[in-house]
Amino acid sequence: MKNILLIFMLLFTGCSIKTALTHDPLYEQTLTYTQRGQIINSLESKALIDAVYLNPLFKDKFSKPTFLIGVYNDFDNTLTNDEFRLTLNGKKPAKISKNIPDFILYKKFPFYNEWMSYYIVEFNQTQKPYILEYKSRHWGEVKFSF
Repeated sequence: MKNILLIFMLLFTGCSIKTALTHDPLYEQTLTYTQRGQIINSLESKALIDAVYLNPLFKDKFSKPTFLIGVYNDFDNTLTNDEFRLTLNGKKPAKISKNIPDFILYKKFPFYNEWMSYYIVEFNQTQKPYILEYKSRHWGEVKFSF
């Protein structure tokens, strides 16, 4: 009986390992262009932010610097509330949209979290490196460099 159980366990784990090790180039590329941060105050997380720089992932789809931004915060859990401000090299976004194109399979991206609200954020052209800043009026900031 122990041998049958052992064989079954080996077959079962062998199949799951094979599935887990499949090669997914988009997932790997997305990891390269994804950054995550949080704003903490008094050992309490006030906001979480994920930023994915989309231009290198989807060449020829975006003409301006464009990001997929996921946010979770203590307020209204949106990117457009008065407590937080998002900028790229000190400039406000040119466009913020909840309408994410179908070709961006963001629910399969690294760090996807169903509690976060996701937006496509487009900025006007600016100099590289891109410094994306998510700043609270009261609790600090998070900066990413792309």
